[in-house]
Amino acid sequence: MTPEDLHDKNDTPPAAAGAPAAVKAAAPQPPPPTQQPKPQPIDEFDSLGWDVPIVCKDCDKPFVVPYRNFHAGVVFHCPLCQGSWVPNTTIARKMRKVFEGFWTPRKLAHEAFERGELKLDRAGFERRQAEELKDFKKRLELLATELKPAGKLVRPKGLAAMFT
Repeated sequence: MTPEDLHDKNDTPPAAAGAPAAVKAAAPQPPPPTQQPKPQPIDEFDSLGWDVPIVCKDCDKPFVVPYRNFHAGVVFHCPLCQGSWVPNTTIARKMRKVFEGFWTPRKLAHEAFERGELKLDRAGFERRQAEELKDFKKRLELLATELKPAGKLVRPKGLAAMFT
């Protein structure tokens, strides 16, 4: 078949007949997914949904890591500057104490409310739970700024700053 025959059958120029194939070949491919979807927790007491806020020691920007991976010696990388952040045993212990000190009593209170042992209406109970959660998140943010992992530059203050 010659280009003239093709032109007679389709009434389109030969260059235009090959153009759709070129457009299909040049169509951009979607980028491969870079991150796995975050697993969804069963309920609020499932540790899959808990996140630990961290402030990068290099760029001072906040980011979060999953609580289930937060152990002493695990290396976390800042998504902005790729700086490493490694919690030591003291940091991991403090964070575990904060999380378990909040979620365990919260779960017990929720179970007691469901059994009818608490003398609160649902709206009052949920309001109290929301206030406690807000305070817990503030405490986590404060702890994130106080944590000083290995390699964090801490400038001396006060009288000690004069002798460095």
